[in-house]
Amino acid sequence: MAVTVAYTLTEARTMLDLVKEAHKELITGQAKSYRIGTREYTALDLDDLMRQIEYFSNVVESLSGSVRTKRVARVVPRDL
Repeated sequence: MAVTVAYTLTEARTMLDLVKEAHKELITGQAKSYRIGTREYTALDLDDLMRQIEYFSNVVESLSGSVRTKRVARVVPRDL
């Protein structure tokens, strides 16, 4: 899948690592929802994290050059 973004390969890999780390912490129970006074913190949803992991995986795959995109050429037949 070709993705057009403003990330470099290094930035995309860093973001992918961070999102995977957040996913691991959420699964192990280190990141939860809590309230202190009037302030409230809610960790990301697992579905959101999975979508972000998929997105950054596609970005890294696209930037690393391991994806071959299909090129389409439009041809208009003409009778000469």
